[in-house]
Amino acid sequence: MAVAGATGGMSSGLVMATAGFPVLALAGGALALAVIPAVVLSARRR
Repeated sequence: MAVAGATGGMSSGLVMATAGFPVLALAGGALALAVIPAVVLSARRR
């Protein structure tokens, strides 16, 4: 879990340094939308 957190922080820092905040915000939004179907499927199975 700690490695995942460190990797996420490092990658967001790299994206911020190279592309800027708008790209980081769009990527975060796309990732959040991609997680929604997984949550719905997981809730239906229970």
